[in-house]
Amino acid sequence: MKTGLDFLRNLLDALLPNRAAPVLARVMKVHEGPGKNGYSCDVTVLTAGTLEETDQKISEVPINPIWAGKEHKGLYAPPPEGGVVIVGFLEWNIAYPYIAGVYSDEYTAQKFKKGQLVLTDGKDLRFEFSDDEIYIHDTHQFEMRFVKGKFNLINAGSLKFEINSDTHVITIDNGHGNSIVLSDAGVKVLGTRIDLN
Repeated sequence: MKTGLDFLRNLLDALLPNRAAPVLARVMKVHEGPGKNGYSCDVTVLTAGTLEETDQKISEVPINPIWAGKEHKGLYAPPPEGGVVIVGFLEWNIAYPYIAGVYSDEYTAQKFKKGQLVLTDGKDLRFEFSDDEIYIHDTHQFEMRFVKGKFNLINAGSLKFEINSDTHVITIDNGHGNSIVLSDAGVKVLGTRIDLN
């Protein structure tokens, strides 16, 4: 005698013979370059929980673009080779796989705050976007900060260039005791030597 579970399984087999639930997979190869299937990767399906590799391989699995527009516009961030991703299937059909996202249990995030968009290479370079500020920074003593309606700041090593629209002041400072301050009150020069040649 068949149970209710057997009945449901047989019904699903009849309605969706090629069904496939989302799976975890390890990225084996990331494809590069333009083309219809250029933004894709090859994966090996993993066992949930243990993350052990199975014999199931899926080639040229499309990656969901973060953003895409006409005429090849887009923001591309392919997953790393060796990384763990979630593979979904359109209408649960195994013939139509796609990369749904990175599996967060196997990913260590960079620092971020609510309301921010952060782009980083994970090493030196970092872009932070929020409602009122854009911040660009790398570990090689370079940063740019743009605060909406207030000021713009550029630091390159010891050199600092700041525009403060609140106080109408422009400051150029070389970090060695020499600076030029332009304001409504005039020009102020600080330092031991000024050479205009």
